[in-house]
Amino acid sequence: MEFLDDDPAVAQKRPRHRRRNTLGTLLGLLIVGALTAGGIWVANNPQPIIDRVTVWQYEPDPVIAAHAERLQLTEHGRFLYFASTPVVSSGETFSEQCPIDHNEQEFGVLGCYVHAEKTIFLFDVTDERLDGAEEVVAAHEMLHAAWDRTGEAEKERLGTLLEEEFARLIDDPDFSARMEFYSRHSPGQRANELHSIIGTEVAEISAELEEYYSRYFADRAIVTGLHSSSHAVFVDLQAQADAIVSELEQLKASVESDYERYTTGYDQLNGDIKVFNQRAQDGFYTEQGFASARSRLLTRGAELDALYASILKRVERHDALAAQLKTVNETSAQLQRGLNIGGEVRAEVDPG
Repeated sequence: MEFLDDDPAVAQKRPRHRRRNTLGTLLGLLIVGALTAGGIWVANNPQPIIDRVTVWQYEPDPVIAAHAERLQLTEHGRFLYFASTPVVSSGETFSEQCPIDHNEQEFGVLGCYVHAEKTIFLFDVTDERLDGAEEVVAAHEMLHAAWDRTGEAEKERLGTLLEEEFARLIDDPDFSARMEFYSRHSPGQRANELHSIIGTEVAEISAELEEYYSRYFADRAIVTGLHSSSHAVFVDLQAQADAIVSELEQLKASVESDYERYTTGYDQLNGDIKVFNQRAQDGFYTEQGFASARSRLLTRGAELDALYASILKRVERHDALAAQLKTVNETSAQLQRGLNIGGEVRAEVDPG
C-alpha cells in the first residue's frame, strides 16, 4: 500500500521515520523528556546531559583507562575525565592541539583542556624516567574540566580556600614562577590553575579542601605521590648540577690563586738563584754557607713543584667535573624534550 505525504489522515496513522544522528536524537529526547517532567533547569543547563551522553558513547582506549585506574579516580572523577574524551598525541599533532609560546623556553606543555570543545589533550610521555608525569597531567586537566562545570558560588568558596593555600606556598620559587607563567598566558584563570595545581601536586592541604578533592580522587596521595616521584628526577639532577658547579667554582678560584702564587714564587726563586750563583762565583759563601743557601733554594723549588703538581691535579678534576656537568645538562635536556619544552601560542587554549 502506498502512503502519500500530503494526506493528513494517512500521515497521522503511519508517520514516516527518518534516521537521525544518535547523539542529537538522545539529547533531544532527554531534553524533551525533561521539559515534559518540568525540568526547565535542564533545558537551560544542558552540559550534564551532554556529558552523560558523551560518556555513554565513549569507549576509553587502554591508555586512557589506565590513567583513570592508576590515579584511582572516583566514579565522578572518571565520569568527568571520560566526558572530556581525552586524546594522547605527540609531535606536530600535539603542538597544534596545545601550543605554547617559544619565548617561554623554561616551561613545557604536557596537556591542555580546551574549553570550547570540552576536550582534554595530553602529550605522550614515553621517557621511563618520567613515569607518572602523564597521569599527573591527566588529573590536572580533569580538574580543569571539573572547574569548568562548577557553579559560581562554589568557585567563590573554593577560591578563598585556594588562596589560603597559595599564601603558604608563595615562598616556593618554582611555584611562584609557574603562577607568573599562568598569569601571562591564562589571564583571569588564577583560581582555575590553583585548583588543578594544588589538587595534584600539594600533599598537605586544609581538611576542607581535602574533603572537596575526595569527590574526584579515592586517595589524592596517589596523584601527589606520582607528581613527587616524576619530579624527583629533576630535583636530583638540579642537586647534582648545583654540587658540581659549586666545586667547579671552588677549584677555579683555588687554581687561579695558587697558579699566581706559583708563578710569583718561581720568579722570586729564579731571581734568588741568580743572586746565589753570582755570590758563589764571587766566593761569597763559606762551604757551610753555600750548602745551607743551596739547600734552601732547592726546598723552595721542590715546594713550588709540589704546588704545580697540585694545580695540575685540580685542573684534571675541574675538567672531569666539567664533562660530568655536560652529561647532567644533556640528561636534563633529554628530559625536557620528554616534557615537550617549546611550542606556539594559540588563543583560547588553557595551557594547563
